[in-house]
Amino acid sequence: MDLRQFVTSHFSNITELQQAASVWSGCGEIIRCQMNGAATVIKAIEVPSQINHSRIKQSDFALARKRQSYLVEFNWYRHYAKQLPHEAAAIHCIDAIQEGTKQALLFSDFVAHGYQQAHATHSHIQAIINWLAHFHAFHLASSSEGLWPRGSYWHLATRPDELQRMSDLSLKAQAQPIDTALSESPYQTLIHGDAKLANFTIAPQNQHVLGYDFQYVGKGVGVIDVMYFLGSCLDDTALKSVADDYLNGYFDTLTLALKRFQPSINPVHVVSSWRALWCYAWSDFYRFLAGWSPTHAKINGYMQQQFATYLTNTKE
Repeated sequence: MDLRQFVTSHFSNITELQQAASVWSGCGEIIRCQMNGAATVIKAIEVPSQINHSRIKQSDFALARKRQSYLVEFNWYRHYAKQLPHEAAAIHCIDAIQEGTKQALLFSDFVAHGYQQAHATHSHIQAIINWLAHFHAFHLASSSEGLWPRGSYWHLATRPDELQRMSDLSLKAQAQPIDTALSESPYQTLIHGDAKLANFTIAPQNQHVLGYDFQYVGKGVGVIDVMYFLGSCLDDTALKSVADDYLNGYFDTLTLALKRFQPSINPVHVVSSWRALWCYAWSDFYRFLAGWSPTHAKINGYMQQQFATYLTNTKE
């Protein structure tokens, strides 16, 4: 039974199926369709036995990581997404089904509800920063059952092959201390784990944000998401100019959101702890990129400055 047959056998009342996009490296497809006259979107998944990707070394380890990511996303929409506050909402998942190696998530079509893909404008960046602050405040000290014990796709335990390939010995030597500091922070929350600009949609009339693609959601510190998000939409020049402003805005919103969602926790302590880990988050992603694709455009001066800051701070 192919994916289309799998989908139609479970969602018998859908019509007008049209492929909107393929999922990463042949792992499935995004299907636009109608259900009872309403626009819907299906993410249908089956990870192949062989993934062809120019930058990924094919291994059982990599395949297992990818398969687990889709299971995590399935669990997220079934058990977590509906609890989110309005300020940190996800796209609406109508139903989630799984059978053997196949799974499908049925979503309300956010485009039909007036949302559009987020862009790298100041207003959109600020709106997503606010989304992240509410998401992290809401989930501080929350369970990660069914999700990743450590969120993100690049943390050290998930990337032994990339670490082995690294030629930057100074960065390689700091991989474990950086990872340990991030994982042992007393203030762990749930992070989106893949919080790039492309994984958010926004309503232009009121700047309301919806997140999606929760394959790497799990435990972590909030600045990991903020780092990755800003790196996805700002170049080196912009990061050097405005990253601190966005980070300060994130902490301002986080403080207010913590007072609302976590009244027993002192937000000053959370902000102080996570602000100190800003350079660690950048250095950790730098470590991944240096092993995965050492000429990647995201390895820029700002990222290298943050690693230099980390080195300076740890020598003091």
